[in-house]
Amino acid sequence: MQPEDAAPLATACAAIDPWKCLGYQAAILEAYLRRDDPALHRFVIGDLDGLLALRRPWLRGAFIEMLAVFPGRQGQGLGRGAVQWAAAQDQSANLWATVSAFNAEARHFYQTVGFVEVAPLRDLVVTGQDEVLLRLRK
Repeated sequence: MQPEDAAPLATACAAIDPWKCLGYQAAILEAYLRRDDPALHRFVIGDLDGLLALRRPWLRGAFIEMLAVFPGRQGQGLGRGAVQWAAAQDQSANLWATVSAFNAEARHFYQTVGFVEVAPLRDLVVTGQDEVLLRLRK
């Protein structure tokens, strides 16, 4: 990801769920995408069609902190490709992710690419909204 990609990616994410429902502002997401964090690797999917933020190492593997494929580009294999690419980046035993419990489409997506729901995470991001910890054993 290039620095100039942060603003348009953040704006696009803030306009869609789960970030919209959870109340994330574009400025907060942009700061996240720009902040110096040597363990967080950020990648553009396609031609600003989405993004992947991958934290390595994390619990005997890597953690997908953020995965977005924007409307109009969903259903074309970009998310699946991003997950497969992330899983291939190291030989660790696990690839982890979280998903908002209310986000049925994302939960279904993660299930179809092989993730298993491990545990609910009550009120993790916003009080009254749960996240679900997911694990893909490699």
